[in-house]
Amino acid sequence: MKKVNTMFESISIEGLRVLKKISIDDFQQFNLFVGSNNCGKTTLLEGIFLLSSPTNAQLPLKINRFRGINFIDDYTWRLLFKDLDINSNIKISGELKKPKETRKLVIKPNKDESIKYTSIAKEGADKGLIDIKNSYSESASAIGGLIFEYSIKGNRIRNHKKIITKIFRKGDDLEIVSPKSYEEILQAIFINHNTIFGDVGKRFNDIQIKKQTGRVVNVLNKIEPSLNSLISGTDGVIYFDIGLERMLPISVMGDGIPRILAIILAIADTQNGIVIIDEIENGFHYSSQDILWNAIINSAKEFNVQIFATTHSLECVKAYSSAHSRLYPQEDDLRLFRIERRKDNFDIICYDNTLLESSLDSNWEVR
Repeated sequence: MKKVNTMFESISIEGLRVLKKISIDDFQQFNLFVGSNNCGKTTLLEGIFLLSSPTNAQLPLKINRFRGINFIDDYTWRLLFKDLDINSNIKISGELKKPKETRKLVIKPNKDESIKYTSIAKEGADKGLIDIKNSYSESASAIGGLIFEYSIKGNRIRNHKKIITKIFRKGDDLEIVSPKSYEEILQAIFINHNTIFGDVGKRFNDIQIKKQTGRVVNVLNKIEPSLNSLISGTDGVIYFDIGLERMLPISVMGDGIPRILAIILAIADTQNGIVIIDEIENGFHYSSQDILWNAIINSAKEFNVQIFATTHSLECVKAYSSAHSRLYPQEDDLRLFRIERRKDNFDIICYDNTLLESSLDSNWEVR
């Protein structure tokens, strides 16, 4: 399937986890979200991820697994809904540019009072171990799964009817019903500190097959000029050549370079797509933030990828601004969004790089 250059312009999320309703527009190639704990930053990233492949019924299971929830019962389905309220649907909509496109996704609970949960382990989504457990409430109607109603409007789609996808309990297993006629044009990857190294070997192999290793080395050269090449050993370890008589495993470079390589590989493997990174500063010393953003911005430009990320770190925000200003001072394709939460209400303050630079110079609090 041919992948094309697609980027989000805006998104609106209603009823997903902590988000009663939030809308953000003016997305650019680089988008960083800041705000206090429990203001919905991670949930916002999850909403973008869900809308990137709205006919993929496995994504709700994935975003739960990203949070360490490796089992399924009717309670874990409810965790997706605001205040566990399965009487209110999750609604996510967004605008894409290139091609211009409007997406709308409604996620509904598949209520089934006949379901009796038994404790059983099964191979579930993404070949990960899924533990189907007992229902958490005897009195509440059990949720047998989820129903996805997706509609799309744009030049490439003439038929705007709803596209239905389902994931549900069938006996002691899970079954997914997917549409056969819809082809997704978006590709997206979600990274956090628990998953950053999960697919590094596979992604590097994909890059080698595509003959794009040299492009990855070009990005890494801006961090480590002595790096000549990268290879994957028979042991699955990635080795690098810095001109010594033997190649060295990437792990000897410390923790920072392998993490940067993992992010670069995710970006390279998602060419013309979207990479989502939660708590991007995690695992990096504050002094490495500038190197990190240099690598991300250069690789995103090289492979034409849109970035969505969150951070709690002021040093990370400063590095984000300074790296972009140094590398692409004439381009207005960076945004920082500060999310302020007051109970169920969310205010969004948007900074372009000019405003962000002046705010940081004036020591204003942008987090």
